[in-house]
Parts: sequence; C-alpha cells; structure tokens
Amino acid sequence: MEKGTYGYIDSYKKKYGIATVIFAVVIVAAAVAVYLIFGTVKHVAILVPIILSLPFAKLMLQWVVIAKFHSLKSEEQARIQEQLEGREYCIVLYDTALSSYEAISYASCLVIDQGDIYLLWGGSNDKKYDETKQREYIQGIIGATGYDFEAHTVYSVDELLEAVLAAPISEADVSVKCDRLRKRMLDICV
Repeated sequence: MEKGTYGYIDSYKKKYGIATVIFAVVIVAAAVAVYLIFGTVKHVAILVPIILSLPFAKLMLQWVVIAKFHSLKSEEQARIQEQLEGREYCIVLYDTALSSYEAISYASCLVIDQGDIYLLWGGSNDKKYDETKQREYIQGIIGATGYDFEAHTVYSVDELLEAVLAAPISEADVSVKCDRLRKRMLDICV
C-alpha cells in the first residue's frame, strides 16, 4: 500500500506489528540459544541478540507512534469519494500521519482542493499538540512552497464535505500547485 491511500495506516500497523513480533522472537531465541550452548549469557555470543535489539527498537518505535490511529470507516471513505469525485483540482489523501519536530499528528483524510488543504483531525501522539498547531505546521509548509493557500481543520466527515464543497471552483489552473502540495504532504507523512 502507498502513502495517502485508504487503509494505509492499518496496513502499516499490521506490517510493522508483525515485524516487531518476529524480531522479538528471534532476539529471545538467540539469547536462549546462547544460554543453552554456553551455559551462561556472559559469553561474547550474547552480542548477537544485543545487536539485533537495535533494529527491533526502531521497528517497535515506528509501530508505537502510530498504534492509536485508525483508518476511516469504509462507508465514510466511500461517501467522501462519491461526493468529491469529478471535482476539478481536488486531491484526496487518506491515513496521513504527519510528522513534525514536535509530534506526529493524524489526519484520517486530507483534501487538497483549489489549493487549500482540509484536514480531518484524528489526534496526535502528544496531548499538547492540538489541531491548531497541526494547522499552523501545515500553513508553514504551504508558505514554504510560495503559495497563499490556507489550511483548515475539521472534526467530522460532514464538516469536511461541507467545507470542501462550499469552496468555489478556481478559474485559474491550480493543478500544478495542488499536485506540488500533494507531493509535499506525502513527503512529511510517516
């Protein structure tokens, strides 16, 4: 699954969850093997499971960071697709865990429409990092691209659809700008 597609976050959690469990089993098995072979864990061979614990920790950290986030319900995703399908200059990304220096914030749906970005707030791994900080972070990214578009945060699928559909269709061709924002959003996603 690719970033920005529906079900990505659930697939990501499953993939990293399985890899984390496999690494844990291998580390424990290696430590037990060292003990059974040498009768002690105070042998140089214990370095193998210790060294294996480094990639294990990285995998586990990646899984823990996004463990609490979930994909939209399939009905909600279908509704978004149906109502926004055919809308010019509209890009829909799903399951976006946006990484910043402060925290990982989650938008179960992110819509780039007419250049503006609409984020369906899904929470953060840091209680102090709220939807206002997420919007400011995204606004900074938009500003860095040189565009004067805005980031908006919504709290439900209904609000998301209402906000996007209320925006007027741009007379100018903003497809290049929207595509550039899509690429940048995918770059900052986990």
